[in-house]
Amino acid sequence: MIGTTISHYRILEKLGEGGMGVVYKAHDTKLDRDVALKFLPPRFAASDSDKARFIQEAKAASSINHPNVCTIHDIREHGKELFIVMEYVEGKTLRDLPLGHLDDGTVLSYAIQIGEALQEAHAKGIVHRDIKADNIMLNTKGQIKVMDFGLAKLRGSLKLTRTTTTVGTLGYMSPEQIEGRDVDGRADLFSLGALFFEMLTGSLPFRGDHEASMMYSILNEEPQRLESFREDLSGDLQRIVDRALQKNPKDRYQTAADFVKDLRQLQQPAKDVAGGSRSSRGVTLGRRSRHILLAAAGVTVVTLVIVLYALFRPHQAIDSLAVLPFANVNANQSSEYLVDGITENLINRLSKISKLTVLARGTVYRYKGPDVDPLKTGRELGVRAVLTGKITQVGNDVVIGTELVDVMNGAHLWGEQYRRTLSDIFTLQEEIAQEISQQLRLRLTGEEQRQLTKRYTEDSDAYQLYLKGLFSWNKRMPEDLLKGIEYFKQAVAKDERYALAYVGLADSYTLLGNFNLLAPKDAFPKAKEASMKALTLDNTLGEAHASLAYAEMYYDWDGQAAEKEFKRAIELSPGHAMAYNWYALLLASKHRFEEAGLVRKRALELDPLSPSINIDAGIALYFERKYDGAIAQYQKTLELNNAFVAAYIPLGGAYVKKGMYKEAVDAFQRASMFSRGHPIAVAGLGYTYAMFKKRDEALTMLDVLLERRKEEYVSPYWIAVVYTGLGETDRTFEWLGKALSERDGYLIYLNAEPIFDSLRSDPRFTALVTKIGLEEGSVRKTSR
Repeated sequence: MIGTTISHYRILEKLGEGGMGVVYKAHDTKLDRDVALKFLPPRFAASDSDKARFIQEAKAASSINHPNVCTIHDIREHGKELFIVMEYVEGKTLRDLPLGHLDDGTVLSYAIQIGEALQEAHAKGIVHRDIKADNIMLNTKGQIKVMDFGLAKLRGSLKLTRTTTTVGTLGYMSPEQIEGRDVDGRADLFSLGALFFEMLTGSLPFRGDHEASMMYSILNEEPQRLESFREDLSGDLQRIVDRALQKNPKDRYQTAADFVKDLRQLQQPAKDVAGGSRSSRGVTLGRRSRHILLAAAGVTVVTLVIVLYALFRPHQAIDSLAVLPFANVNANQSSEYLVDGITENLINRLSKISKLTVLARGTVYRYKGPDVDPLKTGRELGVRAVLTGKITQVGNDVVIGTELVDVMNGAHLWGEQYRRTLSDIFTLQEEIAQEISQQLRLRLTGEEQRQLTKRYTEDSDAYQLYLKGLFSWNKRMPEDLLKGIEYFKQAVAKDERYALAYVGLADSYTLLGNFNLLAPKDAFPKAKEASMKALTLDNTLGEAHASLAYAEMYYDWDGQAAEKEFKRAIELSPGHAMAYNWYALLLASKHRFEEAGLVRKRALELDPLSPSINIDAGIALYFERKYDGAIAQYQKTLELNNAFVAAYIPLGGAYVKKGMYKEAVDAFQRASMFSRGHPIAVAGLGYTYAMFKKRDEALTMLDVLLERRKEEYVSPYWIAVVYTGLGETDRTFEWLGKALSERDGYLIYLNAEPIFDSLRSDPRFTALVTKIGLEEGSVRKTSR
């Protein structure tokens, strides 16, 4: 679209996208001026009701001629698309200002201008119904412009609003809007009252930890007193706020003119004080405002510049987000897969945005529960914004309530309630992701826009099977991984072009192989086949590139190909924490420790509480022979989850290298207990006993492994580890040779593993390294 000419409008850039329109900046070549073009999104093009609503918006807004309203110039059609031509406003929204830190005179000026715009609209029978900080622009001349009458309703016209969502933004909504009753201009005045409160305090008057509690607060609770935020705010300001925010419309300001009149009465004394006299009316602003106004007569040019800069400096877009696990209102386990799936879908969609750090599932799901405080959680996680949600399944319908909160100041950025059928769940997730990106004030590339709304299947049954597979996969238990594989297979049977379901298959087989639950030959070829099938269907799927890379690294031992795929995965999916982590493991295995550290740093930024990523950070330190650092990292991981088997195993290995054999035995025994005797834990015990000069105990562990190998898969690599501890070099190379023939994935770490340092001078070790294709590193130089 950028660079094309439609009619006589040359498209210059994309400005943003909302629920009912995509907006571009364009140049009117006839009148030589910049304008804004608002297009109906393509997905709505087939709907007559949405087209009618779009035309209604244009007609409603074009009838308003006021300096504080964005002017509508024209409405046109381009092919099957409709678009509105409107005034291009250069500036920023009120959301970009330091709300709560503006002086009272500025707040009054803005509120009066908004009120006068509404006065004009209401006189023409138009109700805006979505007054909020994001819809109010401040142009470069300091003039207010009320934007987006996309939710306007002409009195007496057809009700063309979408029935599947609550119209408006929750934190600003009047009680009658929440209850779905007919509204008039008094609903806008309630919203203006909420915005006025926010401009004064930096917070919305009604608060809630989630959508339902916010609704309850608006319907039943009184807002906090202004003085609880700022002691200098006067009783006159409180009186105006109280009247604007009355629950019953009959008790509110009845017209915008009445609202503006009261605001002006507060503004007038301010002018008198600035001029050196005081009004006899006795209506005053707060103490802070009086001091500012008294000083205004003698303000210097330098001070004025500083004040203006503080007021109007651009605020950065929110660059980090935590999508907390959505709550399952039904408390029905049969719906849990859907609730988790929608949460994860939003995480994955938003993580495609390169300028936004979206914390990964592994971290945010540590905060799953009914009593989570979003602001506290957001501060603990170090993010700028938090998204929460509640999901209710009613038969074939899904009701989703969402709330987006600015962690820095507690401001309610956005909230919405949706009701959709399960078959329409795709559109719902796309809309939520788009709305969030808009509320975070992010400028997206064209490719990011496509990724945000991308669908991998149109079959709702296939999608639900995929979510069930994902739900099982996330449990990480053997029986659940196998169950997940069945769900993913059913999903691709429903839709053979479902690329994401093939990725699910690939990752399931990868875990089964990585956990030694299947032999490498039974796991990784299937993982590779599934990931390549996914890439055949969609070569832009970063997750599939990461899955393929892991198989190439762990099974093919093709480090060059794996590195290429990891880089491509990260390029396409910049929020894929595990892709960074796996890539860091590859780099560490090649002794490229500095590079590995930088890559893993990004993995930890995305998923700071992931036990797996924290453990792998310790393994990299272990490979560098920095055992104290590795031990500290493993212990940190166990603070996250003291039953995490994968932490006890390398912890035991690090203790052995430090000569702390009793501690090592304890670590491996814990690993064996929590894993129900996993062969790697048994091998770790055998190696430790051997190094601890307890040969009989070591041989007992070895016998256990050899017996179990007759009935199940036991990695020959780990049997070789025990023989290394026993000092039986020939048997060590015998079992390493078996690991080579079975393509044991652990061999990729052979050249970095400290356990084998004593073998590096042996020609058989060099030959083995060459066969595997590993590059010889300067291990001896780093040994300590």
